[in-house]
Amino acid sequence: MVQAQTRLARLYFTGEGIEQDYRKAAEWLQRAAGSGDSEAETLLAGLYLSGNGVARDPAEAERLLRSAADRGYGQALLQLGHLCAADPASPARREEAIRCYHAAAEQGVVTAQLIVAQNLLAGNWGERKPEEAASWFRRAAEAGHAGAQFQLGVMHCTGLGVPTDPVAGAAWYRRAAEQGERRAQHNFAVTLLRGDGVERDPEAAVAWYRKAAEQGLPEAQTALGDLYARGSVVAADPEAALAWYEKAAAQGYAPAQAKLAGLRGPTVIATMQPLQVRTTG
Repeated sequence: MVQAQTRLARLYFTGEGIEQDYRKAAEWLQRAAGSGDSEAETLLAGLYLSGNGVARDPAEAERLLRSAADRGYGQALLQLGHLCAADPASPARREEAIRCYHAAAEQGVVTAQLIVAQNLLAGNWGERKPEEAASWFRRAAEAGHAGAQFQLGVMHCTGLGVPTDPVAGAAWYRRAAEQGERRAQHNFAVTLLRGDGVERDPEAAVAWYRKAAEQGLPEAQTALGDLYARGSVVAADPEAALAWYEKAAAQGYAPAQAKLAGLRGPTVIATMQPLQVRTTG
């Protein structure tokens, strides 16, 4: 009965199959939350925070989140972490946010796993802990998160927090690239072009560069420009090189801006390097 109430509330919340109605969603969530349903409490807390369907009431939202979090509900722990982190002036709230994020991560909430990993890697919560960060990136990566797969690939290729292992790095790049992660597509192209951790395959490298470039990644656009300018792997095509440099330069990418002039010079220096791990949340 309670689960049915929560499901109906979700339909009103999303407008899936019925007209969206936050007020009705709130009414059904209140019934389910009154019976102790953690999911309903968490969803209802979101409505109290946004003021959709109910009068905005952050205090009630926090009460509901704490109730669900006390029962170990991962999404409630995540949202309570966000709520506490929004008050950085309070050291106690900051510490509670960190505890909530860790608890949510332990419950398998991928977003929380990434938050923990990124903050440990950047040292935002004290001493930098790349080894511990790598373990959390791995859990998120194994759950299928493409961004975490990319980060783990970088860490294996650079030896940050894990032993250097170009084969593992290339494998994680590929998994992320196949999900459309453009930075991973670029880095996988680099490994294929160099033969780092994989059998060298320049033609496949061009295809992955192109996928990333078509998604607007300026590093990949510049790499394609370099290939066309030098006639490496692909037939020399100054017009294509110019077009890719212009796309990257239009995004403010300095190397491409410099190469627009250099394209007509005697040589073009290629800068095909893998993108590095981001250490900020």
